[in-house]
Amino acid sequence: MSVIDFLLSWQIILQPLLKMIRRLFSTLITDYPPAGEFLPSAPHPNSRQSSAGGADVVPAPFRTSALQSLGWLHAISPCFPVSGDCIEVIREPSTFYNTLVDKCSVARRRIMLASLYLGTGNLETRLVAAIHENLRNNVQLKVDVLLDFTRGTRGERNSKTTLMPLVEETENFRLSLYHTPVLRGLTKRLAPPRWNELLGIQHMKLYLVDDTVIISGANLSNDYFTNRQDRYVMIEDRRLADFYANFLGKVQEFSLTVGRDGAPRLHESWTMLPYKCAQLEFATEARDRIRSYFRGVMEEQRAICERDADSQQTDTWIFPLIEMGQLGIHHDSLATKQLLSGCLPGSQLRLATGYFNLTETYMNTLTNDCQAHCNILMAHPNANGFLGAKGPAGGIPAAYSLLARKFLEMLKSSGQSHRVALLEYERPGWTYHAKGLWYYLPDSSLPNVTLIGSSNFGERSVNRDLEAQICLVTNNDNLQHKLETEYQNLLQHATTAESELVNRPVPRWVRAVVGLFRNFF
Repeated sequence: MSVIDFLLSWQIILQPLLKMIRRLFSTLITDYPPAGEFLPSAPHPNSRQSSAGGADVVPAPFRTSALQSLGWLHAISPCFPVSGDCIEVIREPSTFYNTLVDKCSVARRRIMLASLYLGTGNLETRLVAAIHENLRNNVQLKVDVLLDFTRGTRGERNSKTTLMPLVEETENFRLSLYHTPVLRGLTKRLAPPRWNELLGIQHMKLYLVDDTVIISGANLSNDYFTNRQDRYVMIEDRRLADFYANFLGKVQEFSLTVGRDGAPRLHESWTMLPYKCAQLEFATEARDRIRSYFRGVMEEQRAICERDADSQQTDTWIFPLIEMGQLGIHHDSLATKQLLSGCLPGSQLRLATGYFNLTETYMNTLTNDCQAHCNILMAHPNANGFLGAKGPAGGIPAAYSLLARKFLEMLKSSGQSHRVALLEYERPGWTYHAKGLWYYLPDSSLPNVTLIGSSNFGERSVNRDLEAQICLVTNNDNLQHKLETEYQNLLQHATTAESELVNRPVPRWVRAVVGLFRNFF
């Protein structure tokens, strides 16, 4: 009998042991600070205040309208009231790319780009050239780029080398590389490229030009500009742009700054190297700076919401959400759980993720607490970006299929399979990376809420990576139609997944190890 056959035949016996090993492994490589309370907690869904979130902090539209059940959002995040007419929903990768190039070419004051990495192909070079040319012609322009350290320096030609000419030429360009405090010591010295990215990365996708914010799940590379389907929402609002500019500035403080000699160094306001200082000390200080900033903005925006409560132009409310599990910040995940558990009877929920690896909390909430009828859209293995990858990464699409199958079994055993449907996106020549949520209140045929950003709602998103989403609430009919069109555009390439999931073969070695390593992919 092979080792794999042995593992499979003794799966039930070994499962507690695997969980213990996984916890031990996590303990050896990380030292999370206590989560604490990042922002005030939302009321429990069954409490009297859950719908209003406390009348003193909730604008009038959330007290008396169909949006009343969402009033708790005002207690847990800054709120930015805007007109829905200032929001555009981009549907195609090429439009996303051309919009970025066009806006960066004519930016007047600031460009701030936060992504996992910047690619090195022709399209990426053209984007960098547009920024470079604008910098030469406009001495008032400031450009900041925030990328992940490990992904941004992988290989001889990489994100950093692509941007070095701008770093060398002008002080108006700053390149920051976030380095997880978990990657240190022997692991940092021995873990090869790609593998070192498993421990934690900068995963936020925020693109800011002057007073325009594009929030997305897309990175800055060729596939995301051509044939990798994602989501992109563009918002024109000065206060929101200022918020994200200052927020990214805070993240840059505990990231490494690339000097003109190419060497990474500490930000001028920071004193701790992430891989040399005490991990707990680094994480606690970073968390405190982010928390202090968020709480200050909450107070400012609360006053603005009260002042503009009766404005005829306000029909949309934006709530920024972040997740930085390794820094002890659990914000987006708590808001997402509250949104799932607070779905009303008769409502509809549409959830999408490029990688199906929902946390146990999300799966339990969808199964036991959510009262909405749900569709969950995910990548078919043929549309998974890891399809055909070398080494163990090649088994990741099968691992996602296995996790989806187990969730399907969980729904059936709980008597909830009639309420939750699984769908898979497959489009010839395309990969799928879209993630987010669309929520339809009872009796509404159009979405009233969307979540959009970098989170895949998985283990990594909650516990390892830096993530950013927005929760957008709207009663603007035109914007609601745009969001519905966006979802239907994804759905036209989707098919029901249940029968294929049940019969899809999964390699034995994937079944043997997926429980141990699901926190890393």
